[in-house]
Amino acid sequence: MVRHMGFGLLLGGPATADDIVAMARRFHAETGYPMDRVQEDALRTLLVDASLGRAWLATYRGDRVGYAIALYRHSIDHGGRVALVDDLYLLEGARGRGLGRRFLRAICRDLADFGIRQVHLFADAGGSAAMLYESEGFEPSPLVLFERDLREEDDDDVP
Repeated sequence: MVRHMGFGLLLGGPATADDIVAMARRFHAETGYPMDRVQEDALRTLLVDASLGRAWLATYRGDRVGYAIALYRHSIDHGGRVALVDDLYLLEGARGRGLGRRFLRAICRDLADFGIRQVHLFADAGGSAAMLYESEGFEPSPLVLFERDLREEDDDDVP
């Protein structure tokens, strides 16, 4: 665990799974997209398979106040492994005290120490998270993200 001025970073794993899942449920409910069983199972899989990514719990003065998840991918452009921070969440009562900035910095330090070459983040444009990320030196990507849900594919259309 990393600790500095009351703030701590605890690496996620099987022992922290229930706390991380509970916070993920809160985060997804706040955003209007409640977690379903498939998402919870995917999160629990990440917490037992370190090849998929990393998870952390943020603590402040001994209380668990947030969680974050980073997923790995291998990038030819960046010469190795990069990480996408898929979730970075603080409980409402922990917001507005600079803990998000500390959390982001600690995550980036941990990922760099682990050999990650670059970090990508998702945020709503113009939101507080986007402003935090930009203030910490992250820049909007010139690339556009495209998505397609493959769970709904109709195999009859495949040649």
